[in-house]
Formats: sequence, structure tokens, C-alpha cells
Amino acid sequence: MHWPTVTVRLAVPLVLLALVAAACSTPSSVAPSDPARSAGDPQPPREVESLGAPDATPDPPAPPCRRDQLEQQAVVELTDHDVRAAAAQIATRTHRCAPTVVIAAIDGGWSAALAVPVALAQDAPLLLADPQNPSRVVDVLDGLEAERVVTVGMQHSGFGRPGTALMAPADRIGGATSAGAPRSGTAASAVEALEAAPRLALTVAAHLGVRRFLAVPVGDERARAAALSRADATTALLPVPDDGHMLARLAEALPPDARVHVLATGQDAAASLAGQLLAVGIDAERIDGSMWPEAEATTWLVDPRQADAAAVAAVAAIGRGDSVLPIDGSDLRTGREDTSRLRDADLERAVLVGKVTDDASWQLPLVLDGPTLPGGGFRLFEARRLVALYGHPRNQVVGALGEQDLDQAIDRLRDTAEPYSSDGVQVLPALEIVATLASSEPGPRGEFSRRSDPDVLAPWIERAAREELYVLLDLQPGRSDFLEQAREYEQLLREPHVGLALDPEWRLAPGERHHDHVGAVEADEVQRVVDWLADLTREAGLPEKLLVLHQFQPSMLPDRDTIEVPAELAVVVHMDGQGPLDDKFDSYASITAGAEDRWLWGWRNAYDQDEPVATAQQVLDLEPTPVLVTYE
Repeated sequence: MHWPTVTVRLAVPLVLLALVAAACSTPSSVAPSDPARSAGDPQPPREVESLGAPDATPDPPAPPCRRDQLEQQAVVELTDHDVRAAAAQIATRTHRCAPTVVIAAIDGGWSAALAVPVALAQDAPLLLADPQNPSRVVDVLDGLEAERVVTVGMQHSGFGRPGTALMAPADRIGGATSAGAPRSGTAASAVEALEAAPRLALTVAAHLGVRRFLAVPVGDERARAAALSRADATTALLPVPDDGHMLARLAEALPPDARVHVLATGQDAAASLAGQLLAVGIDAERIDGSMWPEAEATTWLVDPRQADAAAVAAVAAIGRGDSVLPIDGSDLRTGREDTSRLRDADLERAVLVGKVTDDASWQLPLVLDGPTLPGGGFRLFEARRLVALYGHPRNQVVGALGEQDLDQAIDRLRDTAEPYSSDGVQVLPALEIVATLASSEPGPRGEFSRRSDPDVLAPWIERAAREELYVLLDLQPGRSDFLEQAREYEQLLREPHVGLALDPEWRLAPGERHHDHVGAVEADEVQRVVDWLADLTREAGLPEKLLVLHQFQPSMLPDRDTIEVPAELAVVVHMDGQGPLDDKFDSYASITAGAEDRWLWGWRNAYDQDEPVATAQQVLDLEPTPVLVTYE
């Protein structure tokens, strides 16, 4: 499927994101929960008894306030760094008008999440406001012709309308239980001892008149977002504190017939929390299966770490019959479980909400419909490391890769890579192929570098794709320029499993010869390669591409740390020295010192030159831990 993208920031005129008005059925009143229904079942629509013959029942009138269609683009961004502005814009796209509007305190915590079932019960949009500056949303309320407001986590004064304030005061919940009856002295005392979020949850339950709760650990952001994706007007969210004493007080505060379903990140965590709740007398059970619902044709995507944005997205999506799924807003390619879920969904439309990377316009189409890396995913070093054999397919002297035929090289590679998975990190085997080889003779181009014909390398690269291996094309350019040589292999680099390695040791200045001294390259030449390779990766719709910078002396890349690395690439500085092991450890410490967090790091084992060759465990014990290990 082709995914054309419309990027709509909130500074753009509203007409670019106007929702097409469409009729929908009149929202029904809140349906009671079915006590026989299992925890994982969705709530069915409420059945209404017909007063006439079935074929004579007229269609319900269309509500005048709903807007229920997005414009016809596959990807729509409803994003802003100010989530209050995003919520306001979304409200005007889901509702032409709204007699009641729900407003939550913007706090990055639980207020907006707890407001979601309140908004769903009213078929109302959810706005966000600063309790210290409520007037900012008054214009939006005027535009929606709002007659009243329900506020969650803040007072309703300041909005110029009558309303109801759902708050969690420090003393009591206003003398009412979550079912609306007078609260006993014991229950009231228990409520007073709870933290603000559970107290506010009980206030919301009292307002809705529900006894069914969806409980999540108070600090589990992902579970909270998953709970919002399942929200309805018959169930209140319940943040559960991580404290045994607080759990006992929660048990006293809940109505005796409360039914609690538990959602947490990981089935073990959910089972543990359900067991803790049962131990204090709360009727609780774990929700089995996936945390997230099945994707609908239109799915709203939000970062679970953005609590307020997740709540706004849930209200908008569920009110339209759409689904909500998680993304990493800082890089949409991150999270192999989440990206796999999106790829399997076959979406017709994706709606991005909240703060997202400026690279979303190319990252999301890649995730939905682009090629993956060998072994899956789009980020190379997401719980993964590479182990490679280095050399040239037709030269036994250059490195271990050419010491056997292709079949034997693959077998040897897999055996070599296997010990590097001992800590549970996935290992991606790789081939580092010397594409241009430093030469003692100038050759026809006078560059002291012999270039391999891409057709010679193609069979190895094609076989690597079938075997789920990664490939690095290594450049030893002599007096040529790194970018000039890289361009010669552009077609091979357009493959999703092929990256590039630059070896400054073999970069000569005019008049220099190999082996007279160690070569060097300036950062600006490397930056040109970085920028070209990033553009190629983005334009071709490829997953993260690896660029390796070989370095065993500071002089090889003297201004290395001025290189800017774009999102398209993962750049590894590879300590490729050789000799006594203690000396190599010292070189690694020197190369990484002061820049440990700026770069990813690599290590080389040389079978014939190292004394001795480091074991896999010795390499894994290095600080910082290498993500790329090569064997020459």
C-alpha cells in the first residue's frame, strides 16, 4: 500500500485539517456492565427494544454536533508541542458543537486519563487547561457553543459557564461513595489516606455511578495508555499505588461490590498486581491477551509517555469508533513490538497525536509499508548487536571472510557470532566486505585503491539477504574521496541490509603512500558521506542504515566529534587496532574517553595479529559495550 502523507501542524490554517461533517447515531445512555462478561471482552452496544415492527423502525436522527470523518489522507498529523492546542484543534474536528465539554487539568499525570470515561459518557470532546489560566480555552468553548462544563482535577470556575467539578480534595470526596451513597466513616478515612490519583478516580466513579474499574499500576505509563484505548463510560480507571498500606486503604475505600480488572505491562506484572489486590480483599482479575485492541481502519497513534495527549486521542478515537495504538513519538521506528503491530494492521488511515518527531513524515510510511532489517525491526541496535567477518570474497590475505567459499563463510560467521548472545541480546551476523582495497600501486585512476566491481559483490549481498545477514561495504580510498567511492556502490546501498564503512587508515593526502604512516580524514569529508547516505536512506524508504568509522588513533579522525549524525543513520566508531590485548584495551579506552555517550562503539578481533584474541566475554565486558564486533 502506498502511504501519501499530509503533515499538518497546528500553525497551518484549520481548513487543511477540517473534518468532513457526517451523520452518526444518537449516543445512547450509559449501559450497565455485564457481570458475566470476562475481563477481556469489549462492551457490546446497548440493545434498545423496538416499539414497532423491525422493518418499520426509523433510523435515529443524526446528532447535529458530530463531525465523524477525517479528510481522505492516509496519514494525518494532529500534533503540537503544546498539547492544549492539540486538544482544542481535535475537539473542533470531532465536534461541530458540544452542549457539554469535559476539561481536565493539564498535569502530565492522571487528571486527563481519569476524565476519558466522563467525556465518553457525555459524547463530549476533552479539552485541557492550566488551572492557573483557565481562560485560554474559553474561545474554544464559545466556538463549540458549550452550555456547561465538567472539569476533572480542577475547579470549573473561570470558564464562564455552569458546571461540575470533579476533584480530589485533601480531606474528603465530598461525603459520597463511588456509587453515590453516603460514605461511612471508615471508608471516608481510607479515602483520605490515599494519594491524589486514586482519590480522584473514586470521585470520577461516583460521578459516573459505576462499580467497574480498570486498574493499572500508578507508574506504568504504557499500561495507562493501553487502558485508555479500552475506555468506555461504564468503567472508571483506577491508578493503583505501589504500597501495601495504600492497597489496604484502597480496599476500604472501594464499594464492596466493586469489580476490578487489572492491566499492566507484562502478563506477570498484571498477575502479580491482581494477586496483591485479591490479598487485601478486592475482587480483581487480570486481563489476558494483548494489552492493545485490534486496530480499526482508522487508528490514532500516541506516545504512552505523553499522558495528556493519550487521553485526548482516546476520547476522539473511541467516540468515532476508531482504535488507539502506541508509538514512540521521538522515533516512530522504535519498539519492535509496536511497529510489528502497526505493520500487521493494514490501516487505511493513521492519525498522529501529540508531540512527534519532525521525521514522522518519512518514518511512519516506512513502518507501515517499508522494508525491515534482517531479523525484523527498523533500528539496528534496539536490543541487538552485530558480529561480522571481515575481508574480501576473492582475497584470502585481506581477512577471514575470503579464507573459504560463501557457504563455509556463512557457517563460520554463525558459529563466531553465537557466543555474543549469552547476555540475551539478539545477535545479527554480518559480512564486512572490503569493496575498495588500498593498493601500493596508483592504478589507472592514480588513487592507490582498487575498486571491486559491484557485480562481483552482488551475489554475496543477495545471499546475505536470503540468510538474514547484514552487509557492510568497506572503503579504503587511498587518494580518492570517500564520497566519490561510496557513490559507485549506490545501487547496493539501496538494499535495506547494506551499510557502509569508512577506513581513514587508508585515506592518503596528495604525495603520501600507504604504510609510510597512518592515514587520516577530516570531519567535513565524513559529513558529506553522512549527509548523502542519509538522503539516500530517506528517499529510498529504508530502515536505519549503519555507517562505521574505523579508528584506532585520535589522529585518524581528529575532529570526529563535530560530525552531526541524522536520524536515518546509526554511526559506530570502530576501534580496529591489533596487537597485544592489553594495548588494545588501552586504545579502546583512549578512543572512547570523553565521548562514551555520543557514539556507538565497535571492536575488532584480528586472528593473526592479536596476542591473544579476546574472548566474547572479554569483549562484552568492555565499557562502553561494543555494538559491533568484527573478526579479521
